[in-house]
Amino acid sequence: MIGTLPCRVLLGLFVLFSLNVWGQRGSQLNQPNYDNKPYHFGFYLGINYTDFQIRHAENINDVDNYISAITDIVPGYHVGIISELKLAKYLAMRLNPTFSATVRRVTFDAYSRNINRRDRFQRDVESSFIEIPLEFKLKSHRVGNYRVYLLGGLRYNIDLASNEKVFDQELLKIKINDFAYEFGIGFDIFFEYFKMSPQIKGSWGFADILVRDDGVYPQGIDRLLTRGILFAITFE
Repeated sequence: MIGTLPCRVLLGLFVLFSLNVWGQRGSQLNQPNYDNKPYHFGFYLGINYTDFQIRHAENINDVDNYISAITDIVPGYHVGIISELKLAKYLAMRLNPTFSATVRRVTFDAYSRNINRRDRFQRDVESSFIEIPLEFKLKSHRVGNYRVYLLGGLRYNIDLASNEKVFDQELLKIKINDFAYEFGIGFDIFFEYFKMSPQIKGSWGFADILVRDDGVYPQGIDRLLTRGILFAITFE
């Protein structure tokens, strides 16, 4: 299950945001012409909590030497570039090339060939992604130096650390390419010389990334999908 820490952090930030908006009504407006520019650039840093959604095969009870599989969350990181094009007063399109790294830890309950009995053992799947998300940003009316926005779009991933081509039946192999939907929420804070934006995004992969071979792991799995939460702070 995805960790709740980013949600709590964002909730706290939104409370501070609301208090600041109320307390700074009538204060100096930073960068009043910011929205008149047709495009903006920046970067962002983030922490991701990426997980597998494992859909077991319907006939799992008939699969020899396999019982179940569960996943544990290990935090990773994101570093990305922001390029934003204005489409309308409250709508923009973003292309954000990103590098991210994460580890997905899977615990299998299955028959071990090494000790000739049922056992629980872990397999870590390390990934280094080049991500290409294309998303749309729907912005609220600006109130002073603050505003809220929603994000939605698609993301294409290339896993540079994929073991798809490795011949080893003891590995849980995943494909190089992945696709996902993304939705998020955040808010812009305008300072005198830059804009900072805390945000949280969820992602739901829709491509089966499991590599099927003769190993024990694919036998009891019908589909292997990516799920994740990203907490990030952008600077533009």
